Amino acid sequence: MGPFGQIETFPAWRALADFLTLILPIFLLIGIGLLAVRTGVALAIHIEGMASFVLNFALPALMFNALLHQDVHHSVGIRFFLAYGLGSLVSFIAIVTVWRLVSRRSLAHSAIAGLGAACSNTGFIGFPVASLVFGAAALGALAPIMLVENLLIIPLGLALAELGMGGKGSVWRSLAVAGRRLALMPLIWAIVLGGALAYFGVGLPAGVATAVEMLAKASAPCALFVVGGVVAGLAPGSVAADIGWIVVGKLILHPLAVTATFLLVGGVPQELFAVGVLIASVPMLTVYPIFGRRFGMDGLCAAALMATTIAGMLTLAIVLAILPGR
Repeated sequence: MGPFGQIETFPAWRALADFLTLILPIFLLIGIGLLAVRTGVALAIHIEGMASFVLNFALPALMFNALLHQDVHHSVGIRFFLAYGLGSLVSFIAIVTVWRLVSRRSLAHSAIAGLGAACSNTGFIGFPVASLVFGAAALGALAPIMLVENLLIIPLGLALAELGMGGKGSVWRSLAVAGRRLALMPLIWAIVLGGALAYFGVGLPAGVATAVEMLAKASAPCALFVVGGVVAGLAPGSVAADIGWIVVGKLILHPLAVTATFLLVGGVPQELFAVGVLIASVPMLTVYPIFGRRFGMDGLCAAALMATTIAGMLTLAIVLAILPGR
């Protein structure tokens, strides 16, 4: 019997309808940002300021808050964590390699492309849909998946991108430059501090925790408004040829790689197997263009986010039709 053999069939259309409900606000906020720039209500300097706010304040608060509330001592087990992490790493390395060797792009650009192909919108899309389909199993898988994304894929992608921006010189000099740049990024400090506090079980005072949560909640809407503003300045078709590998990597390669590594590692419960594959199948995180902005890829990343979210309607329907649910 296969890994999903004993899970009851779930009506895929119901989960797909929930998915459409979840992505509608995404397109509305992108549309508002686009309209604001096109009508002159928001200028390029406003978009730049909002992007800086998200990257340096709201996004670090989001990552810090996400890690702080993870139970790193009690998860679904090392096999699930290892399999999902390995599958995500395979997708990341594959797209980085394609961009470097086939598309002849820089290491910095290739690393950001790989990040988009290996990091799901777990909090806003993946977990809500998985909760509807698999109930409590989705909650059990949330912690290790977010740990993989926040402690492995995002830091790795940013580290390689910074290394690629190190310029000419020795490898050691490039590593030193990349290390200094990473050390100055609030996002990296937020990941390190959030993970450390979660490991030692240290909480925040009520007032501080509320402030962090308020900042974290501002991350997604502000980032999507920025995406709309960036898309407003793109020439039609200017990045169409570049986003294909990212879209394929995220919606096809990532879930296939996670499926393969779950089968390879073995021992993962059937429902958790299905939850992992489902979350790997959703589009990339909404702040993806913010990651790309530092490396001159915000336009391409914004276009990739939109294309992946649109195409994800079809691919997620296929995944839901294949995966049994509860």
